[in-house]
Amino acid sequence: MDNLICLDLEGTLISNAVSQIPRPGLHKFLDQLSMIGEIVLFTSVSPQRTQVIKELLVKEGCAPGWFLNVPSVHPKATTKFKRNVPNFLNYQRVLLVDDQAAVIAETETDWWVAASEYLPPYPPDDRELEAVLHRIRERVRRS
Repeated sequence: MDNLICLDLEGTLISNAVSQIPRPGLHKFLDQLSMIGEIVLFTSVSPQRTQVIKELLVKEGCAPGWFLNVPSVHPKATTKFKRNVPNFLNYQRVLLVDDQAAVIAETETDWWVAASEYLPPYPPDDRELEAVLHRIRERVRRS
């Protein structure tokens, strides 16, 4: 595939690594996103904790089974750079879906697809992942 889509975990796909409340529409979002490009998690959550979260999301039916095998990138610093993603040069487009502007390097804002932060009271009618999917489709279509 020509597209690599990096997904933040906390505040974007789930509430946080402690409560692990999945954002509404997560399963559908991941399924549809997998048709657009390859998926990588780009998170500051430890590799071990990330795997536990992936297993829980799949077990509870909030994520497709293939999500267990999605690779993850764990930056050592708070800023997320494209160069931290293995083989990123092999893709025509690399996008990062994240809820925190502060983690995006000032020189790399072009790869950022903003998502609103998933915050309490965690509304069950949250449709942000649908909006993010639309923004990603538009970015891919334009380029």
